[in-house]
Amino acid sequence: MTHRDERSFDTEPPIVEEVSLDAETLALCTLTDFGHYDAHLLRTSASGRQSVERWAREIMEEVAPDVGAALRQGWRRIALQLAPAGSEGTIAGWPIARSSPEYLLLQAESTRGFEGQLLFRCDETGVLLATFVRFIDPAARAIWERVLPAHLEFVRSLLTTRADGLTILAPEGLPGAVLSWPSTM
Repeated sequence: MTHRDERSFDTEPPIVEEVSLDAETLALCTLTDFGHYDAHLLRTSASGRQSVERWAREIMEEVAPDVGAALRQGWRRIALQLAPAGSEGTIAGWPIARSSPEYLLLQAESTRGFEGQLLFRCDETGVLLATFVRFIDPAARAIWERVLPAHLEFVRSLLTTRADGLTILAPEGLPGAVLSWPSTM
């Protein structure tokens, strides 16, 4: 696990920001006709210190128990078909669709009419986490729109936690905000 003291020689503290993707990165998504994507970059000079798969495992699996439970609960609510955590060829239950030294692509389908991919990519600017969603059933878009705010909070929280080198459950003054998924679908 990466700790803040291991990154102490970074000239700037790591930051997380939402970014747009260039055509080359968009082309790594293998979903045809995706209807949503978002991308977040953890800006850090430490990105090259370990493999992209290691980064993905740290971000998705090495989380506080409450965060892991909230992630699994959210994925169940949107009916993602995931393998049990720790299954071979998966990260946090997400099957690995493609893997290379430059990027890692996870993919899962939902029984609610959509499929998604998580793209992890490391370069000199940092660690990128992009989400792509393809809507198979037109009604699936409404489900995704209801969970989108929670999804964006989770992604930002997971990357911020990795940047801070510690686990945060929710921003101060907003108990449970990061861990809250819409209860109705």
